[in-house]
Amino acid sequence: MKPSTEESYNGRIARVIEAILADPGAEHSVESLASVAHLSPFHFHRIYRALTGERVAETIQRLRLARAALQLRDAADSVTAIALGVGYDSPQAFARAFRGFAGISPSEFRTRQFDLAKPPGGSAPGADGTRTIDGGDVELVELPPKQALCLRHRGPIASISLTYRRLCVALGLDRASPREQIGICIGDPEEPESFGYFAGIVPATPTAPAGDLEAVAIAGGLYASYRLVGPWSLIAPTFQSLFGGWLPQSGYDPDNRPALELYRDRSRPGARQDCVTDLLIPIRRRRRGEG
Repeated sequence: MKPSTEESYNGRIARVIEAILADPGAEHSVESLASVAHLSPFHFHRIYRALTGERVAETIQRLRLARAALQLRDAADSVTAIALGVGYDSPQAFARAFRGFAGISPSEFRTRQFDLAKPPGGSAPGADGTRTIDGGDVELVELPPKQALCLRHRGPIASISLTYRRLCVALGLDRASPREQIGICIGDPEEPESFGYFAGIVPATPTAPAGDLEAVAIAGGLYASYRLVGPWSLIAPTFQSLFGGWLPQSGYDPDNRPALELYRDRSRPGARQDCVTDLLIPIRRRRRGEG
């Protein structure tokens, strides 16, 4: 497929994902989504799977469960109401699907998100800066400066995997190629007008950008790091819990640097519940009299 043709098809598939995101609980069909992509239903599914690595039905389920994960952070919504709202006929069917997606039940996931909102630790930080909390560890880490080769993502965050695929093709990388894969998040994804995202690779040796690739400098410094084990669709709700729950009670303030996603297990598809991603929030010590 020519680069210009692939870019056109990527844009069409991004529009399909946007249509699903607009109403995940709707009865989406191959015919209706093919119309959004301006492709015939006969060819749509094959093109969609080739570009995304999954079937349309898998995308619909993944986006429904990702929406549910965001809603599970709100104690006001019952699990049953969330299940019905994202298109499941019963809480039992939803619970089975969610466990297959996240590796834990909806109630366990909700508890884990609430645990991230508790005051960090119950004791002073250790010598390495680690604070242990229920549901996972938040570590304070010093990250050295890095230089990444990146593609700027355009479209909904649910289609970021398409940008990573384009990046690997542009650099001639396959799944087995050694690399440090990183996501650079600028702003709040809930504010699309101001949000920016770069899909990046930190090359082993200095490499000049070409074509649509950009060289992006990643500032070193102090970060709060949380290791997420689960599908990439859980990155957004986990970041929200860290920013809204852990950070305000941590004694630190967010610094004026992008948040980072460090992908530790690139060999597995992003929908797998055992993907490993380190989520890094740039922080600075809160000054006396602030907060």
